[in-house]
Amino acid sequence: MSKLKWKRRLGNICAPFYHSTNRRVILLYHSVGDGSLAVSENTFRQHMDWLSAHANIVPLNEIIGKTTNYKLQVSITFDDGYASLHDRAASILAEYGAAATVYLNTGWIGETDRKASDVTLGHYDDEQFLLWKEVDALRKVGWIIGSHGVNHLDLTDQESSVIEVELANSKRDIETQLDCSCEHFAYTWGRFNPSLQRTVRSAGYLSAVSGIHGPVTPDSDLYALPRIDVRAEYELSDFQALVMGHWDYLGLKQQLVSKFV
Repeated sequence: MSKLKWKRRLGNICAPFYHSTNRRVILLYHSVGDGSLAVSENTFRQHMDWLSAHANIVPLNEIIGKTTNYKLQVSITFDDGYASLHDRAASILAEYGAAATVYLNTGWIGETDRKASDVTLGHYDDEQFLLWKEVDALRKVGWIIGSHGVNHLDLTDQESSVIEVELANSKRDIETQLDCSCEHFAYTWGRFNPSLQRTVRSAGYLSAVSGIHGPVTPDSDLYALPRIDVRAEYELSDFQALVMGHWDYLGLKQQLVSKFV
């Protein structure tokens, strides 16, 4: 049985225990379009259509607030900074009166020449990166612009000097280019440790999203916020299960694995 089929089977078993319409969720996408790992435009529109009918699509700042008075709230985020966000995702979100957060690898955002992704560095294959003028256009229609570092590096495996440069320079790049504050960070591959959390906080960020699967709760660590990965192979029913909590067992699995690694 395939890994996806196992996810679905376990999700069906766990659904009665995890199902909730009173939760806050941060969704992780990377690209919308025709790339080999991208979520298709049609699928992304289906996702937004379902969310508009069953949830409130809200900005990141609202999701990470400490209020407990909420129903189903969902924030849309993207990592890396691919051109499809400007060319495809933004217009679909606008149809629903929504915007998203994008965490940029600032070293890959071009002035006039677009840079191609490099799969050997962990980028999605067959993608092009945004230009700064496109990032600014996203900001002007309500997108939050966060940092994903200058480069696509696993910061849990870097010297402190490299970490400090990645955090400071990416933040500076965004603030200089866009004349706005950069307050939010995304760990590359979702990987973090206590030392990195402290460094992110010291660098002036107000939050950091991780690769932990699950909802945001009033007790969530602002520097290890859970986020749910939405993959291209998921069907609409899988997406619905993700949002409603049927697959939250994945977060428990991550916690168990981390204790033995």
